[in-house]
Amino acid sequence: MEASQGPTYRRPPFSWEHAIVLAVAAVIGVYAGIAAGLFTQSIRFVQLLLFRSGELWRSLVLDPEASWRPQFEHRLLAAHWHLEFLATGLLLFAGSFAIGSLSKRRRIRIPLLQAHRIRAIGLAGAFGLALYYPLVVLATFNGTFSESEGGLYGILAAAPRWRWVFAPAVGALLAALLVRYVSPESGGHGVVEVIEAVHKGRWDQMRGRVAIWKSLAAGLVIGSGGSAGREGPVVHLGGAVAASLGRTLSLPREQITLLLACGGGAGIAASFHAPVAGSMFALEIILGDFSVASFTPIVLASVTATVAASSLGGTGNDLLFVAWTLGHPAEIGIHVALGIVAGLCGILYIRLVRASEELFEGHRGGALGVWLGGLRPEWRAALGGVCVGVLALAAPRALGTGVESMNAALAGQLALGALVLTLVVKLLATACTLGSGAPGGSFFPAVFLGAMLGGAFGRAAHWLLPSIAANPDAYAAIGMGAVAAGATTAPLTGALMMFELTGSYQIVLPLLVACGIAAALVQGYVGGSLYSLAARARGVILRSHGTSLRDLSVAQAMEKVEPIREDLSWSALVQMVAETTHRAFPVVSREGRVIGLISVEQVRGALLNADLAQLTVAKDLCRTDVPRVLPEDDLESALERLKQAGVAEALVVSTETTALLGVLTREGALEAWRQATQVR
Repeated sequence: MEASQGPTYRRPPFSWEHAIVLAVAAVIGVYAGIAAGLFTQSIRFVQLLLFRSGELWRSLVLDPEASWRPQFEHRLLAAHWHLEFLATGLLLFAGSFAIGSLSKRRRIRIPLLQAHRIRAIGLAGAFGLALYYPLVVLATFNGTFSESEGGLYGILAAAPRWRWVFAPAVGALLAALLVRYVSPESGGHGVVEVIEAVHKGRWDQMRGRVAIWKSLAAGLVIGSGGSAGREGPVVHLGGAVAASLGRTLSLPREQITLLLACGGGAGIAASFHAPVAGSMFALEIILGDFSVASFTPIVLASVTATVAASSLGGTGNDLLFVAWTLGHPAEIGIHVALGIVAGLCGILYIRLVRASEELFEGHRGGALGVWLGGLRPEWRAALGGVCVGVLALAAPRALGTGVESMNAALAGQLALGALVLTLVVKLLATACTLGSGAPGGSFFPAVFLGAMLGGAFGRAAHWLLPSIAANPDAYAAIGMGAVAAGATTAPLTGALMMFELTGSYQIVLPLLVACGIAAALVQGYVGGSLYSLAARARGVILRSHGTSLRDLSVAQAMEKVEPIREDLSWSALVQMVAETTHRAFPVVSREGRVIGLISVEQVRGALLNADLAQLTVAKDLCRTDVPRVLPEDDLESALERLKQAGVAEALVVSTETTALLGVLTREGALEAWRQATQVR
């Protein structure tokens, strides 16, 4: 009798597709880390050009042999060249060709398609490592001028006041000219473009050339003192690298979408030296997917970007470490109050940026808005830079990214009045910078606002309750995470980022409380984050966390229908209804004024009455009590208005001019929801 055999287990086959995605994610991380370093050094170089031009002229032109050239040569020889990067790049370069050759000769068992992909990934990785060496030269050059190491605020202290106003205008003007005449696609903040590529499948617009020009334009804005974040261009560049590699390797749609999220998370990780926060940013904000399959490549890209940003001369952690301990249980209640205040600050930040954008585009503000909207884009950006410079006369710490001022708040070196004044000026300066069309990120300004708000709140709490709020300086770090979480409605990203930046595990307790409350407050009052509102305005349907009607706008569901005249005859009306696919028609007077709306069902119902054939015109069937909705209204509230009015259609009108834009129907709203929730 034969012995019974147990079940046999077969080892699952090796997945080339999964290995390729992980390899591409690692390459994306390398590029994001180097991009963060190059971008930071470019910002410092622009600061030297605009604020220390006299010293540059003397050192480089008038007498370079005196002190600058020997110092530069000495620093260049002493720089960390890391020849292992060169060796690794050469191995990748040689190996990529060897694999292709051996695969063609069938010397190795690799499918031909995968061999071509491995070759392309190896070449991309080798080129990325080679970019380290221009970064060394640029960083060494900047390092020969000690003022550049002290941050923009230290440079401003030695610069005349007229440059405070002049430099931001020049930087914004040059950036706007570059966007208009060299790369029109390089406008925008960076993160929203990646979100659009992920949720709308438009990764063909994410090109490396565009990302490079965007980085250069943003470097001009931030280096000249514009109030914008350095993370936006880095996120965009990471997404562009992901899209370029995805197209080159002919990867499926789902994998390219995942790699775009890898690029976005790697950009945040490299900018803040926070791999966990970068991963959570990609999952929580860009992708909206917490599956295990998405987690692994994103984490790999974020970790690689962080290592590259520090090892390859990147930014590293520029913020001070903060120690915090829970001295009294009642202090959690103070952090609840801080979360509420941070949420209100996030709401104000979102509202100001959106209002400034509409003002500079001419959509609001009356005569001033009309005048601003009529200006050429470069002059609008320059005017925004002038406004930033004028505001800086009251609080120069608001210029640029303000890392040195954030450290001053974390160290308790700023008085309460300085904190509050810088907070107000930073809010207005960021609105002027981003609203006028200058490229740059919006995340880092939220972190800066949180530092000022938290520092001021901590001082006030310590003055009122000294025995409970014993460490007021730590509130600046908690405020940084809370305002960032509120502006992005991403509490985990805000909490984990500050946990990584502060290096204190215990600070996670107040961070989770404050970040959660701030994000919930902004979501409940505004209905979205700074990113989701901007994406919704671009017609992007966010498919995260189960799309609801509140996540969709009227603009995504409305039908653009040509209006009909009120005196249109019955026969013409019947013929139009017989041939149309629309469900309703707006009715206008002879002067073009909107009167109301006629539904197709009304006309078809009237066909049963033969007496109408000789008497009825469009005006006789027109309903004048239909509601009017705005394109930015969410579908949930718009459908509620239809229900209250007892109708199935509404007119969509412009926000400012009340001009007719289209028609919203219940069927159109449901169709928009169906398309948003269908499986990609």
